[in-house]
Amino acid sequence: MSGRAAFELFGEVADRYHRSRPRYPAALFDRLVEVAGLGDGDPVLEVGMGTGIATLELIRRGLQVTGLEPSREMVEVATRSHGPTGRLRTVTSTFEEWVPDRVGFRAVISAQAWHWVDPKVRYRKAWHVLAPGGWIALIWNRSTGGDRRVRAGLDGVYSRLAPELAGMPPGDVEVDRREEIAASGLFRKPRLRRFQFEVRYDARAYAELMATQSDHLRLPESRRRRLLAAIEEEITSAGGSYLVNWEARLYLAQRLGTPRRFP
Repeated sequence: MSGRAAFELFGEVADRYHRSRPRYPAALFDRLVEVAGLGDGDPVLEVGMGTGIATLELIRRGLQVTGLEPSREMVEVATRSHGPTGRLRTVTSTFEEWVPDRVGFRAVISAQAWHWVDPKVRYRKAWHVLAPGGWIALIWNRSTGGDRRVRAGLDGVYSRLAPELAGMPPGDVEVDRREEIAASGLFRKPRLRRFQFEVRYDARAYAELMATQSDHLRLPESRRRRLLAAIEEEITSAGGSYLVNWEARLYLAQRLGTPRRFP
């Protein structure tokens, strides 16, 4: 993201982010725990904890979470949302700048954040902090469509007010991560599991969701305000709600090799 770092912009909308971002299906975390063989009290590292949306699911499954998050505002929301718990330790840092005070995590997990981590660092450092046989788990929620009539109206709004975003899914474009995981040479053949779900938004809730997307946050404030108001108006005029299809994607790969010095 040009200008300020991504985490600074997300930090400015931390409360809105926590309210509006879709939750991940419980089945995804059940699958993660099952495949990675995680059990009660196992230590895991979460990269880009954000406001703790995925963190809560990890804690519910008895895992001991070290959560890295560079935005103080997002850490505050996560702490406030979860309340006191002995299963979460937060570290206000990027993954790149973090100096590990331990290694041997059973899993490195990142939900909706891995694409912000430096490609030159991310897989190598994840490999270093994992225990032998540990797993990397990368998670994204991606919109796969929605009510066609409403979508057509929204496409018109974007064409008028933000043509550079017209026809694009919200947020950064997601790619299949299996190839890059395999190319690192540090993990076994990666697996991809997909979980479909849907969310019905009222006009204000959908506009609020769009206000947390990185590509929308890049827009000048005056254009962004006009765009969000037009989105809300369009959904209101189309009946007041918008049913959106989502797909949660879980990439899993097991660590290869034995411990070595880093970097």
